[in-house]
Amino acid sequence: MKNFIILFLVSPLFCMAQLTYNDLTFLANNKINKNIEHIQNKGYTFREERTTGDGTKQVYYEKGKLSRTMVVMRVLDNQSVVLSYVPENMSNFESIRNEINKTGFQFLESTHSDRDDCSSYQSKEYFAKLCEVKFPGSTDTSYNITFYSKNVVSQ
Repeated sequence: MKNFIILFLVSPLFCMAQLTYNDLTFLANNKINKNIEHIQNKGYTFREERTTGDGTKQVYYEKGKLSRTMVVMRVLDNQSVVLSYVPENMSNFESIRNEINKTGFQFLESTHSDRDDCSSYQSKEYFAKLCEVKFPGSTDTSYNITFYSKNVVSQ
């Protein structure tokens, strides 16, 4: 019984790390400052900030040193963001893919290479690209979701 209580108390902490489709739409619809607060409330910690060659700022948050889960927010001039989310596992990736399919996104295209398989989707409001990445010489697979509001390109 004691183990069950501990598991019951700790399990929400692991679930908090996983972003949902609703989290992605929230982040796509808000400016960077509100997004940072949302990400921190989900249990992510600041990792680093970089400026790319074109002057765009990228802000990195991770769930922990031992976790693969990461959120990268590419900050545009108007403080809107393009998100890259690395889910911890296939289950979280598939959950988001299922929501994208249920919420009226249209399939655009698939691309395949030795390293990754990607599918792109769009709705009236959002663009999403979901990739399964395979590492050479390994059986490991990583997942990546790029997600943004279509308004960011018109602002």
